[in-house]
Amino acid sequence: MKMHRSRTLAPLPFTAAMLLFATGAAGQAFDPTDRIPPDPSVIAGALDNGLRYFVQENDQPENRAELRLVVNAGSILEDEDQLGLAHFVEHMAFNGTRNFEKQALVDYLESIGMQFGPDINAYTSFDETVYMLQVPMDDPEILATAFQILHDWAGGVLFDPEEVDRERGVVIEEWRGGRGAQARMQDQQFPIMFEGSLYAERLPIGKPEILETAPAERLRSFYEDWYRPNLMAIVAVGDFDGREIEATIREQFAGLRGPAEPRPRMTAEIPIDHPARVAIATDTEAPQSQVGVLYKQPPAPRGTIADFRRGLVEGLYSGMLNARLDELRQQAEPPFLFGLSGQGQFVRGVDAYQLIALVAEGGIERGIETLLTEAERVVRHGFAETELERQKTAVRRSYERRLAERENQESGGLAGRYVQVFLQGSAYPAIETQMELVDAFLPGVTLDETNGVAQAWLAERGRVILVSAPEKEGLETPAEEDLVGVFAAVGGREIAAYEDAATDAPLLPVVPEGSPVVSEETLDEVGVTLWTLENGVRVVLKPTDFKDDEILFSATSPGGTSLVPDDLYPKVSLAGAVVSQAGVGEFDRTALRKKLTGKAVNVSPSLGSLSEGLGGFVSPRDIETAFQLVYLYFTAPRRDETAFEAFKAQQLGGLANLGASPDIVFSDTVSATMAQGHPRVPSLSQFLEHLEQADLDAAYGLYRERFADASDFTFYFTGTFDLTGIRPLVEQYLGALPDLDRVETWRDTGIDPPAGVIEKFVYKGLEPQSRTQIIFSGEAEYSRQEANAISAMADILDIRLREVLREDLGGTYGVGVGGSLSYRPDEEYRVTISFGSAPERAEELSTAVFEEIERLKAEGPDAETVDKVRETQRRTKETNLRENRYWLGQLAAFERAGRDLSEIPGYDAIEGWTAEQVRQAAIRYLRTDQYARFVLLPEQKVP
Repeated sequence: MKMHRSRTLAPLPFTAAMLLFATGAAGQAFDPTDRIPPDPSVIAGALDNGLRYFVQENDQPENRAELRLVVNAGSILEDEDQLGLAHFVEHMAFNGTRNFEKQALVDYLESIGMQFGPDINAYTSFDETVYMLQVPMDDPEILATAFQILHDWAGGVLFDPEEVDRERGVVIEEWRGGRGAQARMQDQQFPIMFEGSLYAERLPIGKPEILETAPAERLRSFYEDWYRPNLMAIVAVGDFDGREIEATIREQFAGLRGPAEPRPRMTAEIPIDHPARVAIATDTEAPQSQVGVLYKQPPAPRGTIADFRRGLVEGLYSGMLNARLDELRQQAEPPFLFGLSGQGQFVRGVDAYQLIALVAEGGIERGIETLLTEAERVVRHGFAETELERQKTAVRRSYERRLAERENQESGGLAGRYVQVFLQGSAYPAIETQMELVDAFLPGVTLDETNGVAQAWLAERGRVILVSAPEKEGLETPAEEDLVGVFAAVGGREIAAYEDAATDAPLLPVVPEGSPVVSEETLDEVGVTLWTLENGVRVVLKPTDFKDDEILFSATSPGGTSLVPDDLYPKVSLAGAVVSQAGVGEFDRTALRKKLTGKAVNVSPSLGSLSEGLGGFVSPRDIETAFQLVYLYFTAPRRDETAFEAFKAQQLGGLANLGASPDIVFSDTVSATMAQGHPRVPSLSQFLEHLEQADLDAAYGLYRERFADASDFTFYFTGTFDLTGIRPLVEQYLGALPDLDRVETWRDTGIDPPAGVIEKFVYKGLEPQSRTQIIFSGEAEYSRQEANAISAMADILDIRLREVLREDLGGTYGVGVGGSLSYRPDEEYRVTISFGSAPERAEELSTAVFEEIERLKAEGPDAETVDKVRETQRRTKETNLRENRYWLGQLAAFERAGRDLSEIPGYDAIEGWTAEQVRQAAIRYLRTDQYARFVLLPEQKVP
């Protein structure tokens, strides 16, 4: 908008009143110029060699430690002949170090129950490389070995030329897997976004020609140049003695030394004071259209009390603008499918403010016009006082919830925080300090300040308009001058002030009388209580102390859309989503959002294939609101024509061009084949037809019918509540739900896998990529023993295929294996094996898969792999038993299967299966006369 072109991007200033010392709730005075005090529970320091460390005691999860090696070096530091080698070095850290040759490092970590991926991982970005471990704490030797691994990563990676060549294929496959429409459009846009900067030329994945040929010496050179202690930090968060860990770090890493003449660690510059630019990218495989405006900014300081307050102001602005953008999505013909306003770090040393919209085909100009209009509306008229007060309430509540859960923060999240503290120099105050700062400053934030954010951020200098869209016949992408013209048009247009409509009406006008609990059962061994209400509703409750501000709940009843005739299914298949999007009672979606401001509650109804139900979460202090919403979704679901049309428009707009995606075409082929073309498993094109056929009255009618009788519903609650406190609410609200005393169950709609051997090749895509999926499926006799065996078999095969296809053959970046045995609607088994590769290696790798399957049938799994899988299952369950979500899912699953709830904490399913059972499962389920193999290949043959 040209009227803002001379605006500079300075931090929002304090007024004279703000410059006075502010006082928090505890009476502490805050000087805006003071540094934000660090969290006193964090032990931070530095060694003489420059290595820094951050240590914090934390017991979530119990008996675990999260460890990080952070290297302040990434692809931006590569030489011209090293493009991609920073990332390659990260790979080699898992392929031979001073104390762990070849694959011994991963083998060891898997032997203690840690999984490659979730617990053992690393990443490389433009500016940093981070290595991540989670390890158990019940054996001092494990912790000592974990620190030895970090030490080896920091200074003992070997770069054996033979191992480099073996890993070369894996890295190239990671590059290959990242190619596609998004990467190609990124290739078009990055040179414009990062013009004048090395960031345009230093993507971490690198260039394949260098990855294919770079000698081991060039990887070692990068490692020796940049993996040095003054560019490193160790982060340790977990269930341990912090001072002991600090001593371990000091002892273990004090001997690390860098090069005698270190290369300077430069910071790549990104020009931000440049004329407005436009970056338009199109691609024939692009699934959707997106438009945005990026405003580059100098990095805002983040270390003082004043900076914290400025962050509050800016957060209030973005929150209020995002609420307005979300409201626009609810129109029958929305201007965009999704809109977002956000500000933060762009890359190292540069911040950015962005306005982004995902739009329907042909909606780019309307989308950007709407984004700019809403931003300009704030510039001219500002926000309403009611909007500001709502957003303040929401912000304060978010801090209150964090304060309530201060003893239950996950170690992984905290470790990530200190990674950024080291890399960015950001402050890390305790949540108690943050709460005091919020209490001191939030009430005093004015509309003038929040309104001024738009004035400061919408500058023409440093602006980049970004457009990505499908390239196809009949779809025109706006030209650069068209997009620039939108700014001028919006700037010269009359724009009315926003009218904030809200209601003080009660969420539930009449509180129901309810009905009492008529039977009660207690399972003391698992802390579970079961109630049955007079209206037939069953309630299963497990109070826990895992979190201090979390209650999770779900409800289920048999039936779902299975009870609908096939010819009616397209009209009603989205009934649950349609009602969920409409709000509830007298409140549409926007009014409901405003009404629930300051409350931590979410309730969502659903209508699945075999059941209907709902689920959600709530803070203990808002639990009555959750019960009221549950009651309303049963008794007063909202029929809203506008919400229905908005939902259809969003779905149709978002899905219209997904058929251009090779992955979608491939998935469609797999689904249609495995369901034998069943109409309830639609392809993308059929799903779009279902959307067009969707009928509001039919969908709403089905929803009302399925929720008309609560007598066969079971509700599950886990979390922070006591039975005495929750019982009156259960009786009042769940006890008032309608009771028709129907006896019904789901219906088998006849979706069955095909018989025999099927092989299908899908030719779609421009990139030299292939994807293979092998599915073994068919009828089976369900038993818990068989279910445990097939699950263990899949885990064992996952490890073995990773070792063969990735580590031995270098043919894929990753392999996924999943196996399950189901008992409803049919007793069936399914084992799925998936991997990506070069097209010319798809057959070779498929052959290797079947060879490994035959080996498993003939010899069974080796003892080492059996031990790895069993230990991983133990460790996973160990942490799961302290998670509300795990208990919520297990309570429902055990009841659905008719199993004894007291068995949930047991380890029998883990300890009971044997190697021979796994071998027999492989013989039964991995049948070479009963499987389907699907291969995705590019449209044009790869030379």
